[in-house]
Amino acid sequence: MITCNGGKMTTAIDIRGVTKTYNPGSNRPVKALDNVSLAINDNEFFTLLGPSGCGKTTLLRLIAGFEQVSGGEIMLFDDEIENLEPNQRPVNTVFQHYALFPHMTVAANVAFGLERLKKPRSEIEATVERVLTLVKMKHLGDRRPNQLSGGQQQRVALARALAPSPKVLLLDEPLSALDLKLRQAMREELKQLQKETGITFVFVTHDQEEALAMSDRIAVMSDGEVQQIGGPTDIYEHPVNRFVADFIGDTNFLDCEIVSIRDDLVTCRIGRENLFEVENTGGHTVGDQVTLFLRPEKISLSALDTKNGPDTRPGKVANIVYLGNQTAYTVDMGDGIELVAQARPREDGKLPFAFGEQVAVGFSTRALRMLAQ
Repeated sequence: MITCNGGKMTTAIDIRGVTKTYNPGSNRPVKALDNVSLAINDNEFFTLLGPSGCGKTTLLRLIAGFEQVSGGEIMLFDDEIENLEPNQRPVNTVFQHYALFPHMTVAANVAFGLERLKKPRSEIEATVERVLTLVKMKHLGDRRPNQLSGGQQQRVALARALAPSPKVLLLDEPLSALDLKLRQAMREELKQLQKETGITFVFVTHDQEEALAMSDRIAVMSDGEVQQIGGPTDIYEHPVNRFVADFIGDTNFLDCEIVSIRDDLVTCRIGRENLFEVENTGGHTVGDQVTLFLRPEKISLSALDTKNGPDTRPGKVANIVYLGNQTAYTVDMGDGIELVAQARPREDGKLPFAFGEQVAVGFSTRALRMLAQ
């Protein structure tokens, strides 16, 4: 739940026009962030998502105080923090490589920050027990980091960061060093941990699936700018531009020309003969060049025969990529059009379609969407 005050959400972090330039004044300045503005709500799992070098980790480091802004301001619960030292900010960071002290036990690692804060011994012991129980590591308090698995070390790093009860927890790609199965398990644990603690989590990742699975909201970043902010469904189903549509999940793009418009539908043409109808989002005129996108899972494939309905088109299987629980089929539709569709294997484990097979390709008008940009 998001903290509310009189029905209004409480803003935990307010990023206002923040710019970060490395090597300013030199012959080769690097602008890592360009006029970034976003608001993160209290008690929210918020994810900064984007490819390497997009500025997401730089933004996290600015919030933590490890870097200084070149312009703009950062507010934490309505207080300016950009000029505060890291240890003066009520935030903690979980790093990609955990940064545990190898000579200390699990319990001592968790207690370290509390000791630096000069908390009473009884409070330290109670807090260590509480947070280790929270991350399911109480029984391993006497172990040292080299006696733990990667997932266990991750839990200790989380416990250490949570022990001082920060208002905001920053997580810099904390799951990237784990194997796939463990990453999937830790996603669920992190989301549950955020709900149980009520602390605002700001999570950095380049993994789209990770972001979709865990986040309340996502900020998609590219080249130092925020491209789109929204819930996982909004980002996936209604991307604002081609970059977001391409970065979040798999998709097919169709560059075409609008040939007719009526109230609720736009007809687009690719090549000489292929016509596609899409919902009219407004703001377009006949002759405009536009881009349509279509998710592979929204395309149905079936055997090509006389029973195919009017909403299907013929195509030929040009490539097959087997992925276990599903198979990706590249279908040549003619006129230079190729669509990637997904289909599950049959119950006997055999693939439903073969390379070179003629198939019927179907999708609804609602599945085909026009990009706003």
